[in-house]
Amino acid sequence: MTELETRLNRLSLRLDHTGMRVEQAVLDALEALANGDVSAGEAVNAHDVVIDREEVEVEQECIRLLALYQPAAIDLRTLCTIIKVNSDLERIADLGAAIGRGVKHAVRGNLELGDHPAFDRLRQGTVDILGRTARMLSAGEASNARRIIELDSKVDEEYRMLIQDVLAGLSPDMGDSEAVLTILNLAKALERIGDLCTNIAEDIIFLRTGDIVRHSAAFGDNDV
Repeated sequence: MTELETRLNRLSLRLDHTGMRVEQAVLDALEALANGDVSAGEAVNAHDVVIDREEVEVEQECIRLLALYQPAAIDLRTLCTIIKVNSDLERIADLGAAIGRGVKHAVRGNLELGDHPAFDRLRQGTVDILGRTARMLSAGEASNARRIIELDSKVDEEYRMLIQDVLAGLSPDMGDSEAVLTILNLAKALERIGDLCTNIAEDIIFLRTGDIVRHSAAFGDNDV
């Protein structure tokens, strides 16, 4: 194994660990939300700086490897994938932190998530996709990546249904405006997590096959 391959393997392992850490952060934020635990939500938000630091360190190492080795073929694809996935994981962590910050608004606005079954379905779908994504970073199988892309369409549908339900239930005087704004922000964070997991899945497909599948439906490619 070459020195470059060794360092790429180390980076891939760091990315795998980051994926598990990001997944746990989102799960912790959702648990804090379910329990109305403001301090736990704030802890998730505070911990986000650790993931931010890791994202910067991984990106810096990728830049060093590009400069030192000028990689080509699969090594170049691997580096490109690590850079992009690393960025998307950090953005997912940011959304987890946003959910953590949202706990205090949910509590203050007396938000009853039990009144919105679509939110629970959206939460479950997002947690499923995020878990699959974290595990995929270890296996890196394109078939798992394609399944994530398929499942994200269901998350998008649940998000649309939730928005319709919330807007349909608005009171004329908007007395519950803080609760409405909070659930809309929380739902958007979950929907964006699904989108970012799809981005990661597309990058894994690129790594394993060399195929660029972003926006494939718009160009009439239904292979994914």
